[in-house]
Amino acid sequence: MNPRQTLASFGLVLGAVLLASVAGVVAGRIAPGSGAVAASLVAAAVLAATFAWRPLEGLLAFLLTALLVDTVEYWARADIRYLDEATIPLLAVADVVIHHRRIRLPRLGLREAGLAVFLVAALASTFLNAVPINVWLPGLVLLAKGVAFFYLVVSLRFDADELRRGLLVAFGFALAITVIGLVEFLAPDTVRGAFGLPPSSQQRGDVTVVTSIFRHPALYGWLTAFASLFLYARFAIDRAPWALPLALLMNVGTLISGRRTPLIGIVAGLMVGAARQLRVGRDAARTWIAVGAVVVLAAILALPFLSSQVRATLTDYVAPPELIREIFSPDPDPQVLRTMQPRIGLYLGSVAIARDNFPLGEGIGRFGSHMSREVYSPVYAEYGMDGMYGIAEMWPIAVTDTFWPMILGEAGVLGLIGAGLFFATIGWELWRAAALGGSLVVRVLLLGALLVFVETLVRSLTSSVFVAPPIAYWVFGVFGLALSVARADGDATSGG
Repeated sequence: MNPRQTLASFGLVLGAVLLASVAGVVAGRIAPGSGAVAASLVAAAVLAATFAWRPLEGLLAFLLTALLVDTVEYWARADIRYLDEATIPLLAVADVVIHHRRIRLPRLGLREAGLAVFLVAALASTFLNAVPINVWLPGLVLLAKGVAFFYLVVSLRFDADELRRGLLVAFGFALAITVIGLVEFLAPDTVRGAFGLPPSSQQRGDVTVVTSIFRHPALYGWLTAFASLFLYARFAIDRAPWALPLALLMNVGTLISGRRTPLIGIVAGLMVGAARQLRVGRDAARTWIAVGAVVVLAAILALPFLSSQVRATLTDYVAPPELIREIFSPDPDPQVLRTMQPRIGLYLGSVAIARDNFPLGEGIGRFGSHMSREVYSPVYAEYGMDGMYGIAEMWPIAVTDTFWPMILGEAGVLGLIGAGLFFATIGWELWRAAALGGSLVVRVLLLGALLVFVETLVRSLTSSVFVAPPIAYWVFGVFGLALSVARADGDATSGG
């Protein structure tokens, strides 16, 4: 490992993020009539130029800019809302024109078959239900962005040095953001004031949750969980003595973010990772026993805080039988359903939609998606959900709080089967890849990607994580990078 190259990569990524943000803000102010478009295009051009020069650093610059764009918009009172829509096509163009020698397209298989089934079902539902084009077309773009980024990354080849630099740079940023959050927990007003952010007032139990440099704690909770899984993978691969305590330190950040799902996802990911490694070699048992013992000890120490979260979860997610019966009745009463927890309502409502429209759904942009609240969907009133807190038209903040109900409600049973096949194939490919050999950085990447997949799958139960930026790009990017590396390893082994 060359420290100078790593520092140069870190500086390049940081410089690209700063330049893209500043240039975007300036462009938005110069062109006030179309400020959001101008700001997004200029910022995207900077990121695409970075990618054209150094592809892995360019991808990281895009991911970090997308991660911080909400904070930048708050600081500068700017609007860069189309950053990802503008950047991904430019990255694809630079990929084909400049990096075509790196491209190795994946073979078509079950993954693509599942994607095709979902797309056909979603479009058939859309046209049969006469969804307006101003609803379904933007909705389709929102669904496609993360998948498009996945195929962009999976088609590229990177060498071991690039992977090592990329992981170190990403970890460096994640560690810095984690430390800021930990300091915020001790001195919240000082940190929020230093970064020019509003005071945090969200509570979980007796603790005011931490957001670090973000405006919402969910991003901080996700990032600390995401980074910690690669540290657990590092410890599992070579028992690096520093990796396990550092992973637990990051999970302290996850805990004080007040998010419940990432904590469950971390445990699920570690269980799957242990199962995978124990199938490869029995000598991994001692390593995973150590991981399990440390995690259990940490959970016991955090029990006072976790107990309040468990109580809140049971209160939120146990729906009375009469409410369940009501949502499946021929004419649901919104007054009866208005007290139902919105995520429960979305799950039950999607099942009712799938029953009534079998095997299709209500169409793209009609249920559980961003467009269903931008152009408020009449489907919510049809199923008595238009009076629920977080789903009602006057404040539909919880409409996108799930992923699978959106798939089932908009594309039906057929679409759910297709999407399930797509993600199941990715999961199976990552499971197989985690058993491959190679350099240390490759093995950490492959095992870490499997852990991230499991954590993301758990998160998708209570978040639209596979379509919501910026997390969708990070997880799809990791999946694509891991499968690209695994494919290159397979080609080398077979002499291809």
